[in-house]
Amino acid sequence: MRNLDAYEDYKVDSQQLARALAGLPGDYPAPPDGYPAPYGVVGYGEAWWPAELAHLWIPRLMSEGGTQFVLQGGLDLGAAGGAAAAAEASGARVVRVGFGGDVDVTIEPHPLSPYRYLRFLQEATGESEAGTRVDRALQTLAAGLKPEVPTEDNPAKFFAWNLVERVPVWVVAERYVWLAQALQQTFARLAGSLSIAPPPASLEFFITAMESRHEQGDPLAAVVVGDDERTRLAVEILESRVDTVMEIPEPPASGLIPEMVAAWYFVAWASYYLAILYGRDPADSRVLNRLREEA
Repeated sequence: MRNLDAYEDYKVDSQQLARALAGLPGDYPAPPDGYPAPYGVVGYGEAWWPAELAHLWIPRLMSEGGTQFVLQGGLDLGAAGGAAAAAEASGARVVRVGFGGDVDVTIEPHPLSPYRYLRFLQEATGESEAGTRVDRALQTLAAGLKPEVPTEDNPAKFFAWNLVERVPVWVVAERYVWLAQALQQTFARLAGSLSIAPPPASLEFFITAMESRHEQGDPLAAVVVGDDERTRLAVEILESRVDTVMEIPEPPASGLIPEMVAAWYFVAWASYYLAILYGRDPADSRVLNRLREEA
């Protein structure tokens, strides 16, 4: 097993993801123009979660006119083009954000791109104050999560060590919309490892999934994100069904979206460190890059 406090063990990081993680707060494209309201947004591939977060302040259905943001995060199999055409037919101004052909604002494929899509949308739709709170939370976290911070003082490194040879089960507070799936996606992409995002009826899932074969819980770790009645009940159920229960530190954030993005950022750091522990390059695989080019 690698040493997270040894410089030489980070040489596997071919694209310097640690530098990208540390410099992420503030690293997003500024809107080049003013965009008329009302707003609509759809997102694909890497951008699906930012689009879901944006629906906390942007209605899912846009009236005629205004601006339709189409977040082209790849792997949409033509759906992004269809959404753009439908919006244009309704009289909306279409702004394509992402990569591929005919984009208006470029965001390159990257494991950390969800932040960039979100912050662009916040700045483009009058939510810059909430965006500032997102950046402030991430800056606070980054100071204590960088590789130069030793393991005994670095909660993300400590977290990664506790996930070695374990499969996380994301136990997420109900108010954190789609966060479990976003954590699963980031954990897979950076750590190259499996995790479990329970279905919406999570308490039923926790009660029944391992009822007949408790030994299946041996390599599982329940990772709790946020505190509410559902997470407390889930922990009570899972304590006898999984190997360990872990809690993500309370995020230094104010507001629902800043809290969620801060939790996602912490898991991104922990996923990065787990990849280093396994001796795996946290960069995208060639297979993923080829698939993105084809789809």
